[in-house]
Amino acid sequence: MIDFRKAKFVLSSASLEGCPKDGKKEIVLLGRSNVGKSTLINALLGQGLAYSSKTAGKTKTLNYFLIDNSFYLVDAPGYGYTAYGTGLDTMFASMMEDYFSSGRAAGALLLLDVRRKMSEDDRAMLSLLEEDDVPYAVVFTKSDRAKQSEKALASRQLGDIKATKIVFSPPKEGAAPLRALVASFLK
Repeated sequence: MIDFRKAKFVLSSASLEGCPKDGKKEIVLLGRSNVGKSTLINALLGQGLAYSSKTAGKTKTLNYFLIDNSFYLVDAPGYGYTAYGTGLDTMFASMMEDYFSSGRAAGALLLLDVRRKMSEDDRAMLSLLEEDDVPYAVVFTKSDRAKQSEKALASRQLGDIKATKIVFSPPKEGAAPLRALVASFLK
């Protein structure tokens, strides 16, 4: 059984060259800027290890958290918003294409704000995951702030994708369903 509380931040890297080379499995968290990746990481770990910013577009590197000395949670930069211009968008796209084509990801959690329509960037990320055969699940965030109609629409937008879908609303449901989902990628 994985002890998610045994976690530590290891490193940040803007390229594959700087990523860990120990062969441990990696689960990557993806989503728009300010979708709640840091909040989800902190809920999974039961501690405030990941920095959560009110300002969109702060994360610019792959941030590695070692969990129970057995695998990494990788916090990827948010996409779809950048105050720094399209150069950063291009750098992000290149970084993520390299990352997925390298085969490092044992799984991915694609976070979508349940209150927002899927963007072209969200659809592009879904396509990239499917093209590179990365096992993934969709995690709807911010459901504690959403109306029932928004939740229903969010699920319908995904159509018939075969990925697991989970609704995340801390602290109501707790982290157990998410931890089980992450563990399923590690088998």
